[in-house]
Amino acid sequence: MMRRVAGRSMVEVGPGNGFRMSATLTGLSRPTDLSFEDRLAVATQLAVRLLEAGLIRADRFQDAPHDIATYGEITKDGEELGRDLARYEAWQSGEAVCAALDDYGSMLAERLEAVQARWAFDNDIRQRFRIGDRVVWPKVLGQDNSGIVTGIEPGARYSVMHDRAAASGSPLRHLVNFEDCRAEGEPAPRRRTPTDSLPGKILAAASAWLTVEAMHFTAAIHLILP
Repeated sequence: MMRRVAGRSMVEVGPGNGFRMSATLTGLSRPTDLSFEDRLAVATQLAVRLLEAGLIRADRFQDAPHDIATYGEITKDGEELGRDLARYEAWQSGEAVCAALDDYGSMLAERLEAVQARWAFDNDIRQRFRIGDRVVWPKVLGQDNSGIVTGIEPGARYSVMHDRAAASGSPLRHLVNFEDCRAEGEPAPRRRTPTDSLPGKILAAASAWLTVEAMHFTAAIHLILP
């Protein structure tokens, strides 16, 4: 997804939209979209603006947040959202209403960045690199991407000038998650396995159980064999 940040063209690196988590090299999972409750909270803020501006009637306000949250998306502009609301919920989506609805996508993006920043804090994912540092991050297939950090962005991400952009003079910058970046020459971290998250006591108990079962099996073999 392409978007503008402080006048720069930015490319989102990673999965697109949808209520899911993105798997990373560390095995941790970053939230990539908002829950419906979060979307509804943002939609309520926007509905209050519409009501205060006289763009919706008071009787419409009761259902407006749910309508907006149902049909709105980060990537949908106000005209698209207004058209869907008019088609499916009988909104009177004139030019002024569509202009106000245009803010919903950016409001969702800001809310998602806050959720991601909180997730990074809770999982002790910190900024490792500074502006000017060289970093690499993985492609889906093939060699790693490489570039120079040009900024620290909301949502625990770096803006990075890819080496190809530097060579061509392109203003394009990539948004790369903190947890996906590593220094040049640094080996990729081992991927976590499901057992990595099990408490040590559970692993110890499982190991002890397997040992006992092995002892029982050995004893049974001795009884059967001459």
